[in-house]
Amino acid sequence: MSEATIAAISTPTGTGGISIVRMSGDKSKEIIDKIFRPIHGGPIDRETDNRKMRYGNIVAGEEVIDEVMVNFMAGPSTYTREDIVEINCHGSFISVKKILNLVLDEGAVLAEPGEFTKRAFLNGRIDLSQAEAVLDIINSTNDMSQAQGINQLKGSLKDEIDSIRKSLLEALSRLEYSINFTEDGEDLAPDEIISFMDEAKVKIDKLLNTSNKGKIIKDGINTTIIGKPNVGKSSLLNALLRENRAIVTDIPGTTRDLISEYINLGSFTLKINDTAGIRDTEDIVEKIGVDKSIELSQSSDLIIALFDSSRAFDEEDQRILDLIEGKNAIIILNKNDLVGAFDRSVVEIGLPIIETSMTENIGIDRLEDTITDIFDTSEINRESILITNTRHERLLNSAREKLNSSLADINMGIPLELVDVDLRGSYDDLGLIIGDSVSDEIMDKVFKEFCVGK
Repeated sequence: MSEATIAAISTPTGTGGISIVRMSGDKSKEIIDKIFRPIHGGPIDRETDNRKMRYGNIVAGEEVIDEVMVNFMAGPSTYTREDIVEINCHGSFISVKKILNLVLDEGAVLAEPGEFTKRAFLNGRIDLSQAEAVLDIINSTNDMSQAQGINQLKGSLKDEIDSIRKSLLEALSRLEYSINFTEDGEDLAPDEIISFMDEAKVKIDKLLNTSNKGKIIKDGINTTIIGKPNVGKSSLLNALLRENRAIVTDIPGTTRDLISEYINLGSFTLKINDTAGIRDTEDIVEKIGVDKSIELSQSSDLIIALFDSSRAFDEEDQRILDLIEGKNAIIILNKNDLVGAFDRSVVEIGLPIIETSMTENIGIDRLEDTITDIFDTSEINRESILITNTRHERLLNSAREKLNSSLADINMGIPLELVDVDLRGSYDDLGLIIGDSVSDEIMDKVFKEFCVGK
């Protein structure tokens, strides 16, 4: 266990009904006994008050700082496996700041971002993938991403990685036996070693095949709306948001900067970007916006390309059509409530086409249904194991590459000593996912993304 007792505010900054100051460490009870005066009964008792709320006041000398509820939890059966105290005070910035400073004055040290969860990992309560799942739950933007976080916090990914490593360990042990304990020319049959390597490879491939949908569920579908000026891009954003977020006028070039919003759509989220209208312009500011629009569209998961169906197809429209060629895109023919002059056949290039009217709210439901069909997640349930973390994906790819290399070597009859190097590297890469062996640098990178107090 760490020697220092840490403390932090565990609730968001701002005014609210309740705020929580949390402590973790051996001195937690000692500190709370100095500053907490129960309304009824004596000081907190380690045995009888464990996991019970006590009502009283936080005091500094004779001054009452706030009326609070205090919860003492004795280790090791806690989040960090250390003694934990949570002070539930009124949600005033002044009150919570005074209580935190009082706790620090009595010997606690201010927690670093994610230090409570880091201690849970270092003290063996959770592995590194479960620690990262805590952050996923905090940052979840839809039901499915929250469910995936809960699933991984329960250890689903850890169990699967352990299963793969077990197969590799079986292969490694046989490899080591063949290298060290058999006479020349009496190596174990390679097929027995290969069978365990193949078993591990199938499981790694299966996990990696989930990474695209996993990232979509976690991070959302990065969606960019493009079109020439005044075709209804901002109106589409407002229609999807069901509120007036973007400025809508009849003046071309109104949107010059990027507007990004998140929209829940069934089991996933759209990160939708409204961009500047794409056209040739001499306006320096607008030109920067146009360049941003083009750049963003090329890196998006989905492009929604708008065309004005009341006007004839022109060179600017062709430029839009060129941008979506070979991309994951939906074509919108907007303003179908007006007299049409648009040749639909020009944009029939094998992509979904939807006719809309933003003023009449026509076609929005069909657009949402089409997006849902493209990014179908119906086969994914709450118990599915998905790779949602880029760090995990990279390590799995590295493990697969090394495993494939060792498989190729053993099938070619390369000396087993050389096969062992890549196979052990694959095993170690998988261990980094769950934190079996992890450097301070990796830990710092993982936990710095947490908020202080978690």
